[in-house]
Formats: sequence, structure tokens, C-alpha cells
Amino acid sequence: MVQNQAGTGQPTRERLKRHQKEPNQEHQENPEQKQRKRLREYSSRRVPILVRLLIVLVLVAIALVVGAMVGYATFGGGEAMDVLKLDTWTRITDFWMKA
Repeated sequence: MVQNQAGTGQPTRERLKRHQKEPNQEHQENPEQKQRKRLREYSSRRVPILVRLLIVLVLVAIALVVGAMVGYATFGGGEAMDVLKLDTWTRITDFWMKA
């Protein structure tokens, strides 16, 4: 059994994979096949990182708008849809600047 560095007897996943591979299998592949295999491993994401980032940003924007609508309707005593109007934000910023 392959041990990890701490000596606990619990092997890591990478070491188990390396240990389970046959030594002849690694030597049979030429460098070109290894390169293609390596590229395939890294480019096999279902949802790319940039798309994930875009989804998170959109969800944050939606949460901010919904939170502002609920807060303005609950605490501000106005209509929830008034949050989307520019006049409301002008009034709010004027209130902040005067206070």
C-alpha cells in the first residue's frame, strides 16, 4: 500500500491512481498522445470559469435589485417599482448629502 507523507497509512488519490496504472501503459503512449490527453483533461469543463463568473455577477445584481425593492417598499413606505426610477435614487442621494 502506498502511504502519504504524514505516514498515516491513508494514500492520496493521486498516488493511488499512479499506483494502479500499469508501468507499461505509460511507456506505450508517445508524447503527442500524452499532450492531447493532458489538453483534454483541462478543457473538459462543463461550464467554463468565465461563464460561471458572469452567472454569479448576474445573480448578485438581481439580488441587489430585489433587496432594494423589498427594503424600499418595507422601510421606505414607497412602491417597490419606484426603486427602478432615477428620481428615487436622486432623492435618496440628496438625502444622504444633506444629512
